[in-house]
Amino acid sequence: MTVTVRLSHPVDYLAIVPYLLGYHPTLSLVILSFHDQALVNAVRHDLPYGPHETHDVIATSLNILSRHQADEIAVIGYGPPDQTASLLNSLQEALSPTGVQIRQLLSCTQERYWSHLDMGPEDSTPYDLTTSTAAAGAVMAGLSALPDRAAFGATLAPMDGPDREAVQQATRTARERAAALLPTATPRYWYDEGLRQVHEAFARSVADQPITPEQVAWLGVLLTSKVIRDAAMTLLGSYAEPAHIKLWGEITRRAEPGYVAAPATLLAFAAYSSGAGTLARVALDRALSDDPRYSMATLLECGLNHAAPPSLIHKMNIADMGEEIEAQIERYPQSVLPLLPEPIEDGERR
Repeated sequence: MTVTVRLSHPVDYLAIVPYLLGYHPTLSLVILSFHDQALVNAVRHDLPYGPHETHDVIATSLNILSRHQADEIAVIGYGPPDQTASLLNSLQEALSPTGVQIRQLLSCTQERYWSHLDMGPEDSTPYDLTTSTAAAGAVMAGLSALPDRAAFGATLAPMDGPDREAVQQATRTARERAAALLPTATPRYWYDEGLRQVHEAFARSVADQPITPEQVAWLGVLLTSKVIRDAAMTLLGSYAEPAHIKLWGEITRRAEPGYVAAPATLLAFAAYSSGAGTLARVALDRALSDDPRYSMATLLECGLNHAAPPSLIHKMNIADMGEEIEAQIERYPQSVLPLLPEPIEDGERR
């Protein structure tokens, strides 16, 4: 269902932002970019501290607006009035030579807002987000807003309880199985087995069937091969983005430390492609916490930091990627082998 949300009153902009981000922001600068009346991008920055950070935020914002060909923007500063006012005034000054029109330039606390275009802090107005039709439209479009970023991040927190214990034991067994196979199994075995397990996991997830701890563990081991991970990435054209988000979100929550980076990166890639930037960023946080040097996660994080549009992913030739992977296996057969992390002993979980 396509839902058109019209933004006219300042409260409409305040109401829509949490649904665009997925949570209610605090201590933030949020910029909504428009081109030909359509919203094309929503970017959030932490409020900067000091002139140097302010300069960086403004420079990055101008670069993003230029790349997205924004002709109008709405800007909201969330936080202490003295901090947001200074930042918004600096941003307005930097925008003046660009020709970008400012729809709204708002500061807000949890209870009140004021417009830097036609009001001062002494004229602040109380607001109620539930009175805006924009919020209702966002809900009708299937969007939701959690209380804060911590609550959003908790949606990808590791699972606990009996399932955690079962996946721990299954991961030990899966790692031992892989270590025993590595001296004799061919690269083609690993690639075929990896794709088979990925397709099986998708089939079960799409059918709302449980993915067993043993499947989670074995898939986690196989995805330590970056070739198999890349092959899973090419399936973005075979399964819809929500299916990727559902599957890799589950594997990210259930996988053991040392095996999280790959599924979390696959989740971030699918989320990025679908325009769910906040989910992509939280997934990358999980990936880089598991492996700070995970190169694909670092690359995606760079794209997010510079607000590269999801259309860049959509323009990727998935079929060519598949052919390149096959060619790589022929040229460098050892590249498909899993790279097993050191086993984690009891009590050493990260």
